[in-house]
Amino acid sequence: MDETYNRQQRALVKAKQVLLDAEKARSQDRVGSILKELSAGNREVLGNPEFSDNLGPYLYQLYLEGSRSEVLALLCLFDDCIVEEDLTLRENSVLIISKFASLILDSNDLEILCILFFQLVDWLEFETDHIKPYGVACNQAHKVTQRLLNDEKYWQEVAKLTAVLDRIQTGALAKSNVIQETISKLQESLATKDNLEYLIHCYLKDAPENKRVAAKILTTLGRRSIIYLINQLMHSTDKSTRLQLVKLIPAAGAPVIPLLKDCLQKKPPWYVVRNIVFIFSELNDASFYEIVQPYLTHRDIRVQRQVLSCITKISEDNLQERLVESLQYIHDDLKVKVVMQLGQAAEDKNLVDALLELLQSRKAFLEETAVELIVKICVALKSSPQKVVVDALNELLEERKDCSGKTDPITVAALDALSVIEPQYRHTTQESIGFSDSYDDEINISNPDINNPSILAIDQSIEEYLAQGDLEKAGAKLFSNAVNAARNKDFITAELLRDKLLDINPLALTEVIKLGEIIEEEKNSTINNHHISVWSDLYEKMSTDEFNALYYAMRHESYSPEEVIVKTGENDSSLYFVNSGAVTLSCQCDNKESFLKRLQPGEVIGVGPFFSVSLWTVSMTAQTATQIHVLSRSKFQELRKSHPKIERKLEEFCTRYDTVPELLKMSGSDRRESARYSITVTVKNILLDPYGNTGKKAFRGELIDISKGGLCFSIKISSRKNARLLLGRQIITEITLGDGNILKCFGVIVGVKFHELEVHDFSVHVKFVRNLEQVDFKQVINLEI
Repeated sequence: MDETYNRQQRALVKAKQVLLDAEKARSQDRVGSILKELSAGNREVLGNPEFSDNLGPYLYQLYLEGSRSEVLALLCLFDDCIVEEDLTLRENSVLIISKFASLILDSNDLEILCILFFQLVDWLEFETDHIKPYGVACNQAHKVTQRLLNDEKYWQEVAKLTAVLDRIQTGALAKSNVIQETISKLQESLATKDNLEYLIHCYLKDAPENKRVAAKILTTLGRRSIIYLINQLMHSTDKSTRLQLVKLIPAAGAPVIPLLKDCLQKKPPWYVVRNIVFIFSELNDASFYEIVQPYLTHRDIRVQRQVLSCITKISEDNLQERLVESLQYIHDDLKVKVVMQLGQAAEDKNLVDALLELLQSRKAFLEETAVELIVKICVALKSSPQKVVVDALNELLEERKDCSGKTDPITVAALDALSVIEPQYRHTTQESIGFSDSYDDEINISNPDINNPSILAIDQSIEEYLAQGDLEKAGAKLFSNAVNAARNKDFITAELLRDKLLDINPLALTEVIKLGEIIEEEKNSTINNHHISVWSDLYEKMSTDEFNALYYAMRHESYSPEEVIVKTGENDSSLYFVNSGAVTLSCQCDNKESFLKRLQPGEVIGVGPFFSVSLWTVSMTAQTATQIHVLSRSKFQELRKSHPKIERKLEEFCTRYDTVPELLKMSGSDRRESARYSITVTVKNILLDPYGNTGKKAFRGELIDISKGGLCFSIKISSRKNARLLLGRQIITEITLGDGNILKCFGVIVGVKFHELEVHDFSVHVKFVRNLEQVDFKQVINLEI
């Protein structure tokens, strides 16, 4: 009985299996048939549930049967299907790829796995809906990626996936919150400790190609990877490792920021703080200032230095303000650097105030940096011709008078700064006072105030006419007012109104030309007979246009009795024309001021500093109330553009009346403190920057003569303009002695004379900061013996 029952059951199972096999065969036939339609381009068949459920296993069966090439060809059909716009077709395509991936994963066929991998990557980049197979597909993407991570040859492919995941997480690829959450989990599933350790090892140790791709994966693998990198940075004892990590972490971008903030809250060691600040500077966002600024007070100067570097990089318009603020916190060593940086814009009043405040606190400076810091402040103030600066520097000189005399670095820097500032300040003061005297009262050359009620009234009436569309009345109003301004010698206002007329009516050329003629005519009439009679010789050398242009290029200055006009040693490349009054010319001789000459109207002074390149070797003081015309080099450069012949004519006139060289010879003050000796040897010269730092480039010259207090050498310079840039520069001249030792002579360039302009031959005159020792001096003068 039991045996019969068992046979029946076995027969039943066998029958069912036969039916299942038959059904399976029919299903495969149907799948194969539908697959042919898909191959023919009919994507609609993907909507068939039976087809989508069974195609994955069908492909795997083909693969097992040895039809690998056929499987490869069929997989390519899904490159476009997984980014199909139709949601159902896309869902089924992703499901097919995911099922097939799960079946073939253990085969270790990396070629097929790469095809599936790239299809999943393309789909992740494209997909905006959280479709049904999303989780399954991400799971398969994780498994395939892990297989590829195990072989460094496929890291480039992995980097493409992590880049897509990173773009989704950072919002560069817009996705829903659900998708972002799923992608975050996918990133975390790949950022295992083993994976991260291996990637970091390759980044630190491997060949450049692997290093680059490892870096790309590490920085796009999400939050867990960034945390791991920061922890490695915090706890690594190897400097090389920290340096490489600190360059890598910024590449992760915005996700790094909150993690770095958290790290700082843990009060890490100084080198970690410095590295984190460096990362913030590499991320380069102005908003990071609030994060890094508190670390200006860090006890380690290396952290302060990095914070300053970061602030400099991330700040834009408010950099100067932030650097000024930093001066109250940072170490004195760093103040030196900040002052040098700020000195490039020291015309700003707020900055000048900050530098002066810092100078006033000099007694609190650290002893080892005090001298250097004060010197740098003096140099930074050179471009600030203000009374408070002059007073502060004079106070500093008074304080240092008992230190080391003229070899004291602070004294040298303060005197050098004053030699530039004081003449500029005097000229600035003269410009603010204006000019008026007994023979030129009718001249009005002051700049017009754009807020002047009369000008505002003209503008208002013009605007009213224009609003009414009456261009003719507006033009007539401008023309009449421009003529009145010209008749009243207010030439700048006249020219402004003329330009406005052309602006509102470009066709009013006749009126504009007429106005130009009237303005020029009135300008010519302002140069009165007194001025022409004083400068008649100069007038004869020039055309009327040249003389008029020269007159209006000059600045008008007036001085009271005993008022200093120029002092010996000042760096002032202006030309002075004495118009009225009397001026005393004097020079330094044996530490006393020696009278040279009394200058009368019609005399010119400053020829050397103006046409050559030299510091002032004489002083000028007003003996009576004096009126002077001053021509600056900058104004003269503009004048040369429109009147190219004027330079030769002016130089010929000035050289003819220049009596200073002869007067100095007669007084004996043109000699150096000790005798000079002629010598011809090649020397090496190194120019220092304004702060005393040596530059990278050196140039050679031929020594002409030398004394204990200075030397002169010849060089070729491309132009007068470049030669003028040498004046006042600190220089080190290296002379190779007979025993092979090198004598370094530190000095300041006090003059550059032109000899052969056509061959660009110049002589450079240097005054030593400290006289040569007798033994060194003897070795130099014996070089040619």
